[in-house]
Amino acid sequence: MRVLALESSTVSAKALLYDSDSETLECSAERLGFPGQGAEPRDPDAVLRRVLALGRRHLAGRTVDLVALVSTWHGLTLQRDDGTSLTPVFEWPYAGAQPVTTALRADPGFVRWYYERTGTGVSSIYASFKLKMLAGQGVDLGAGLVMDQGSVMFQRLTGVFATTISLASGGGLLSLAADGWDREVAAGLGVGAARLLDFLPPRSWRPLTATGAAALGLPVGTPVLAPGADGGLSQLGDGTTGPGQMTFSMGTSGAIRVAAPTPVLSDHNATWCYRTPDSWLSGVATSGCGNVVDWAHDRFFGPGTGFAAVEASLRPGARDVPVFLPFLFGERCPGWLDDRRGGFAGLEPWHDTVDLYQAVLQGVVFNLRQCYEELVRLNGRPTRIVLSGGVLASPYLTQLAADALGAPLEVSTHEHSSALGAVRLGLTALGAAASGLDHGPGREIVPDPGLADYYRERFEAYLDAYTLAVPERRDS
Repeated sequence: MRVLALESSTVSAKALLYDSDSETLECSAERLGFPGQGAEPRDPDAVLRRVLALGRRHLAGRTVDLVALVSTWHGLTLQRDDGTSLTPVFEWPYAGAQPVTTALRADPGFVRWYYERTGTGVSSIYASFKLKMLAGQGVDLGAGLVMDQGSVMFQRLTGVFATTISLASGGGLLSLAADGWDREVAAGLGVGAARLLDFLPPRSWRPLTATGAAALGLPVGTPVLAPGADGGLSQLGDGTTGPGQMTFSMGTSGAIRVAAPTPVLSDHNATWCYRTPDSWLSGVATSGCGNVVDWAHDRFFGPGTGFAAVEASLRPGARDVPVFLPFLFGERCPGWLDDRRGGFAGLEPWHDTVDLYQAVLQGVVFNLRQCYEELVRLNGRPTRIVLSGGVLASPYLTQLAADALGAPLEVSTHEHSSALGAVRLGLTALGAAASGLDHGPGREIVPDPGLADYYRERFEAYLDAYTLAVPERRDS
């Protein structure tokens, strides 16, 4: 039995093919090449063409028993009933709704009310506030259906306008109290006229249309699984769906997640609560991770310099480097200040580009440690932490993550854990076993005890700078 997973991530298209008979797994990925680390609005059909072209090349004429779809949380597009775009897709890095969220955060009562009803913070990453932004621009919200890249992919391949609870849970309009949309929240935001999709169960599928079949080179009628969210599917891909098992993802953005039997909320709104296909998910996320590392690499060493050469120039161990706040793309957790911005503190004349780069890497990891401590406070200390994402390409950053967190990290056995989770979900939808995907625990990255004091001091310096770097508020 073969399952093809197709993923549209923030900056990449991915295709993963699993054959349960031979127990082989084949992967392909390519950068989408959008400017601004994906912050600019994008054409959903242009993204889809890239994903489908990669999938077709990856299949190389082979058929599959099911196609599974993965996309990021938080995206927004309005789509007409004829399957054309009323607006582009605004993915999570898009910051156009910041004036909306800045104004709403002035009311702490609203912030708490919204968090308790939806499990999400007041941040411009969420579809709910992008909808309010569009309404303020005069867009007729009733003229299109509220969708994202994943639901667009599903509609273009099957003709069906629908989504899943898991994918919708990252949009900021799903009710924590019921498996449905929170119409009171929509009305409170002034977006009650928005047309919201119906839900499909996570393991349900619809047949591939002739158009979709031609694009992928597959037979008409091939099952297409209802779309899923990358973060929720990563839990399945890494086999971390049990209590105390945590995923630690460092890709374009950073995220730390742990499954929960019921909704879990922070008393000071520092975390979020979404859904996997099978459970609740208590988590934290940062907007600055691989995107900030890429920015620093290109600014300090030039885009033509390979990462391996930069890695070789780094100076492991205790270093007198500046503090760096990694908020080039705003802040998600723990403060939810999407207008917070980053920068260096404690810069000295003798600091060179290597020092600055190492400071950037520390800042990225310290923001994640800050979030990790919030999650531990809320859910208890994990028994297992599985590390995944582009971080694994850097031995230095991988070790830094363990050292700065002060906890052992188990390396994920697969680079594309979200696509792997979609394959697992697809196999169970077909009634097939996914045992061939189980490879046991990965290698462990152990913190260097000799650096514990150094990173504790560096983290305290980071927190001092973080406390001072609050966005200036101006009267309107």
